[in-house]
Amino acid sequence: MIERQAMLQHVLIAWAATLLFLPGPADAEWNMPDAIESRLGDLPGEQQAFVSSGAIIRLIPATQLEHEFATRDDDDLRALIGDLMTVSVELQYDPQRDMGAAPLNLSSERFNVEARLTPEALRDLEREPGPFSVHRYLYPQSGVPTFGGAKVAVWPEDLVAGNVDVAIVGVPSNMSSGRRDAGSGPDQMRALNTIATPDVQSLIKPLDVLAVVDYGNFAINWLSTGLTSDHVTKMVAETAATGAVPMLVGGDTSMLYPGVAGVARHHGNASFGLLHFTAHSDADRDSDHLLTDRQAVFRLLDDGVVDGADTVQVGLRGPSVDIETLQWLRDQDVRYHTMAELERRGADNVFRRIRREVNRGPDTFFVSVDVSVLAAADMAAAGRLTSGGMQIDDVVNLIRHVCAAKDIVGFEITDLAPMMDTSLVSVLNSNAILNACLVGMAVRKAGLTPDYVHPLALDHGQR
Repeated sequence: MIERQAMLQHVLIAWAATLLFLPGPADAEWNMPDAIESRLGDLPGEQQAFVSSGAIIRLIPATQLEHEFATRDDDDLRALIGDLMTVSVELQYDPQRDMGAAPLNLSSERFNVEARLTPEALRDLEREPGPFSVHRYLYPQSGVPTFGGAKVAVWPEDLVAGNVDVAIVGVPSNMSSGRRDAGSGPDQMRALNTIATPDVQSLIKPLDVLAVVDYGNFAINWLSTGLTSDHVTKMVAETAATGAVPMLVGGDTSMLYPGVAGVARHHGNASFGLLHFTAHSDADRDSDHLLTDRQAVFRLLDDGVVDGADTVQVGLRGPSVDIETLQWLRDQDVRYHTMAELERRGADNVFRRIRREVNRGPDTFFVSVDVSVLAAADMAAAGRLTSGGMQIDDVVNLIRHVCAAKDIVGFEITDLAPMMDTSLVSVLNSNAILNACLVGMAVRKAGLTPDYVHPLALDHGQR
């Protein structure tokens, strides 16, 4: 019997060590069962505090703990809790023992330099500032692929000289959670030339109305999401300062934070609204670091980059959407819309509600789309694929409306992992999403109402 208890105890401790790295309830959510509370007096003071605080629940499920309290005698119970306290201490960060970050070669002459500096020698190229073509023929059917076949810009002065409305730029980060290959998203979207296609409602060709350029890719540090984030924030702010709208093509959703933060660095914190299409809340508050896609929205709200009352999330579902997270979003005044709401109240009713919320918000908005918002049939290549989801036509129409109804200060599409879908349907639909915002901005610049439909698009006019 004693041997069996000892073996069980070793199993429980190993289990606790594993559970510590899994999401668990916050200590404040611990409601101690009466069966446990009645035996607290049998434990030493420090063990009582360890149990009553809820810290123990991060190491052993509450139901298992209740069973141990009910079946162990005092000595065995004290031994188990003592061991769990030891595990808790050992698994905490110790600056004397644990690295706070991956070590860098500080003696390197190229430390934190490569692919980031823009040597002055490059500027010795004699040309007038402004966008320029990289295509071989009069029409961009060949040559270097660019977003929508647009001209290229390299420097901020190109954007200023060309009075550029939209600078589309790749951010091929692949450092965050989900299925790897998000770094291939920008090039795949460039290669499939279905951006800047005419709008079937207004019949507007967005590049006939807007001055759009391909602004290349921002540099990625493959060993440091933190350094990448800092660089992207700086580059987005620099782009926004020229008057062009940064339109970012990811890359994983960890780049949501620097994308929005970069716009805020120029326009000011909490000066614009955030419309976020996503399956995932991205509001994880309990992880051991804050540089993945799972914390992007939490950081934006917690740092005051955006205001919760001006934030709208659409399409939530999946494992990150739980009672605690939705309550936290509600406490931050976020307007969130889950797939449960869409299914119960009807998509048309919810879409009208979303439009009202956006219309009541600030005059300017940043629109972010994690492609996971779409149903798998429309987006098999989502980096964090989740069953269920919205239809491509619904997402496109909502984005088109918002980008026509509001001044857009930034746009981002993230988490396309092209290798997950060899049919190219996922890339096609990603381009449709980006094109929807271009169309909406073109409709607004043309002075048309957000839901304008050209008469020829509605009726053939034949008897």
